Amino acid sequence: MTDARKVVIIGAGPAGSTLALRLARKGIRTVIIEKSAFPREHIGESLSGECGVMLRELGFQDQLDRLDFPVKRGVSVYGPNGRGAFWVPVGEPGPDGTLIEGTTWQVRRPEFDTMLLRAAQDAGCEVIQAAARAVLRDDAGLPTGVTLRFDDGRTDTLDADFLVDASGLAGFLSKAGVAGPRERGSYSKQVAFYAQFENVRRDPAPHDGNTHIFYQRKHHWAWMIPISRTKTSVGIVVPGASYRASGQNPEDFLTARLADLNDEFSRRMADARRISAVWSTSNYSHKISGFTGPRHLCLGDAHRFSDPIFSFGVSNALKEAALAAPAIEAALALDPSDAAPVMRAFESLVTGGQDRVETLINTFWEYPLAFLKLAHFDRPSDIAELFSGRIYDPSADQLPAMQMMYGLMHHAATAERASA
Repeated sequence: MTDARKVVIIGAGPAGSTLALRLARKGIRTVIIEKSAFPREHIGESLSGECGVMLRELGFQDQLDRLDFPVKRGVSVYGPNGRGAFWVPVGEPGPDGTLIEGTTWQVRRPEFDTMLLRAAQDAGCEVIQAAARAVLRDDAGLPTGVTLRFDDGRTDTLDADFLVDASGLAGFLSKAGVAGPRERGSYSKQVAFYAQFENVRRDPAPHDGNTHIFYQRKHHWAWMIPISRTKTSVGIVVPGASYRASGQNPEDFLTARLADLNDEFSRRMADARRISAVWSTSNYSHKISGFTGPRHLCLGDAHRFSDPIFSFGVSNALKEAALAAPAIEAALALDPSDAAPVMRAFESLVTGGQDRVETLINTFWEYPLAFLKLAHFDRPSDIAELFSGRIYDPSADQLPAMQMMYGLMHHAATAERASA
């Protein structure tokens, strides 16, 4: 029997759609509000090992195989001039709980996101194509619904027993004053330029679906992600000031960096041909504190995003949706005062995971040689575990690699304070 209580989710990306699917399978009535028509283009094509595990558990293995998405077995990271490379394999838990080599997928987001949304609809979730405009509240200030605006100018209201912000960088609940204010993250001044190419030089099969990352210097890097048998997503990320100083348009800037950012990158792109427009995004790094309450929460990019270099975005979205579903189910069964501790526990768990992601990324940028040593020589299994999903497990703090990264970042913070 369907639960009469209603969860309203703003946003139909991976976080919103997989949460809706999980809640619908629990018999909880769900409604997604999404302003964009699907399919829609979106950045973020590479999935982690844990993403693969969660998607198989949700029953998507056959659909993903039919869509013929490239199989990802790991990530290769190349240092300046193409040297100092290291490899992080895709991992997943084995029968005894230890990490074994696994596979996941590289996805074309228009098809991937549509697949997830249709699965939520098939499970009983209602989808309304409209823009969420404002939050309705009761006398205690708790969210009770949203106002909607449709493309034809009509407006309406929608009641909700629980409100979820999965709107990504739009940060709906933060802008509405329900969640905390948005703070700029460590990488907020960067800009990414990306496009799709053919004839990119890949690794030999069966590794032809792997991700490649090319490091030039701090905050200057590129990615190469196969998204079909012939197409590859290629992008560069630089500080916005570097782009502005070039005086180039996005197309010319991307073309120039294909030649001079990294020798290995240039070698692999020597015969490539661009087959799409050049897209760009900026100011994506942010953090929102106080992103839960007795009757609301924010998921994934809607409350925090650090840096895209290791493709944690979709992984974080799916993981947080998996953690949110039982928390919302528990909160709906309680009075608001009793639900508050449930949501605080969820926020603490999710914040811990995002803090570990940021520590890992910060270590890579601040101490690239130390990170290379950890990933390639000293603690490759620890790094593989973190990339494969243990990042949200508090026990990850006890991994020697995590301890070393905490120590390095503490040293960096101490040095920064001393020089201030």
